[in-house]
Amino acid sequence: MTITKKNWLCVIPVLCWTPAVFADYKDDIGYTALAEQLGLNMPTGAGVNVTQVEASTVKDGEKGYPIYAPDINDSQFAGKTFSFPGVASTSASSHATGVASLFYGNNAMAYGIDTITSYEANEWIKSIVSSASVNTSRIANHSWVGNGATTTDTGNILRLVDRQVQHNEYIQVVGMANSVSTNPLIGSAYNVIAVGRTDGGQDRGSDAVDAVYSNNRTRPDLVAPQTTTSSATPIVSAAAAILVETGHAGGASLSNGSADIGATVYNAERSETIKAALMAGADRVTDNSSTSVNITDYRGSGHQTDNGLDDRFGAGQLNILHSYRIIAAGEQDSAEDNLADAGRIGLYGFDYDASFGGDAGSNKTATYKFDAETDLSLTASLVWNIGISNNASLTTTLHDLNLELFDVTDGIMTAFSQSAVDNTENLWLTLAMGHSYQLLVKSGEAGNFSWDYSLAWHMSPIDTALVPLPGAFYLFVSAIAGLGFAGRRKA
Repeated sequence: MTITKKNWLCVIPVLCWTPAVFADYKDDIGYTALAEQLGLNMPTGAGVNVTQVEASTVKDGEKGYPIYAPDINDSQFAGKTFSFPGVASTSASSHATGVASLFYGNNAMAYGIDTITSYEANEWIKSIVSSASVNTSRIANHSWVGNGATTTDTGNILRLVDRQVQHNEYIQVVGMANSVSTNPLIGSAYNVIAVGRTDGGQDRGSDAVDAVYSNNRTRPDLVAPQTTTSSATPIVSAAAAILVETGHAGGASLSNGSADIGATVYNAERSETIKAALMAGADRVTDNSSTSVNITDYRGSGHQTDNGLDDRFGAGQLNILHSYRIIAAGEQDSAEDNLADAGRIGLYGFDYDASFGGDAGSNKTATYKFDAETDLSLTASLVWNIGISNNASLTTTLHDLNLELFDVTDGIMTAFSQSAVDNTENLWLTLAMGHSYQLLVKSGEAGNFSWDYSLAWHMSPIDTALVPLPGAFYLFVSAIAGLGFAGRRKA
C-alpha cells in the first residue's frame, strides 16, 4: 500500500482531561490484594516495551501542531527512556501526561515499564502500513477516537490494526468514546481490547464501516472504574503489561509452546491469551470504594449480547488478581490435544490451541473437564483473531467458534455462547456442587478450517473467603472527547 496522504485520520481533539481517581482504584480492580499476596514477587511490567499513541490537542494547520507527547521531564517518568519516531511534538500534552501516569508512571501498576515509544495518531497509522513490527513494543495504548479521511481509509486502518495484533502479537488497548459516537477508530477493530467505564455510559457497539467491519458487534470488551475512558484505558494497558511479563517470565513452565516473531512469545503472553484472561478475570458484580458507581445488574433485561456479555460493561470490570491467576495457573490442554491428561483442568487457567477446525486432522471440538467440589461461579472467555492477509490486499478471514458448558451429571447443555458476528464467546454462571462438567469449544462452521484460539477460565467458590494463591503463582524472582451523555447500543 502506498501512502499518499499527509494524514489518514480525522481525530477528535481533546475537550477535557478529567484527572483519574487515584485514591482506591487499585483496591477495586484486585491490584492491592494481588500485591499483598505476591509481595516482592509482584510483576511490574518490567521488560515490556510499550507505545503510547495520542491525538494532537491542536488541529493540523493550527499554531503549535502537533502536541501529543507526555511531559518526559515530569518526575513520575524518571528513569524511563522515550523515543519519538514520527513528527516531533512541539510541547507536552496534559492529556498524554495523564494517560502516561496511569499506564507506566512511577505510581502506576506497571511502573516497571521503562521503554516507551510515543506517536501522534496519524504518524502511528503510517508506521503500520508495513506488515513488519513498528518497534519492539508488545502493547500500545490508544486514548483517542476518530475516523479515516474516507470510509475506505477507515476500513483499511481497522485492517492494518488487526493485522498488527494477528501477525506481530502487538496488543492494542483502545478507548471507546465517552458518549454516543460514530467514530470507528479504533474500537471497531476485531482484535483490539476495547475499554469502557464502569458506569457503562461510554459509546457501545461497533460502527458500520463495510461488509466486514459491521455494526452491532459487542463493544466494550471490559471496563475500569474511572470517569473517562481516557483514564480507564491505560489502567487496562498496565494490567496487560503485568500479564505479558508474567507469561514471558514463566516461559515453558506456563506455556506448552511459543512463537518466534523476532523474539520469543510464549502462549501465555499471546494477544488472544491476554485478552481472554482479562475478560474471563473481570468482575461481573462490583463493590467499589473509589467510586459510588457499581455493576449491579450484569446482563440485565435488554443488555444481554449473543456472545455472553453485557452491552454496557462487556465482560465486566477489570480484576487483575483474577486475570493473574489465570495466566499463572498455566496452559492446560483439551482432551483432544493431550490424551494423557484427558482434558482435566483446574479452577483457573488457559489453553492456546494453534490448530482447530477440522482441517489437516485438527479437532472441531475441544473438551475441558472438571468437577465442582463446591458451589462455584464460572467465568470463561474464548478469543480468536480475525485474519488479515500479510500483503497489500488486506484480505480478511473470520471464522465462527462457539463455547458451551455441558453438565455431565445431569446430561444437559447448561449454557452456550454463539454469536454470529463477534470473535469472542463468553460464559458466566453458577455451578452445582458434586456435578461434573465439560467446557466445550466447537466449530460453528460446516466446512473444515485450521485456526488458533485462546480459552481462559476462572472459577471461584461462592460465598467463601478469598482463596490464597497457590505456591505455583509465585513466579518471579483524539484524546477521547466529551462527558455526560448516556451511551446506547447502535441500531
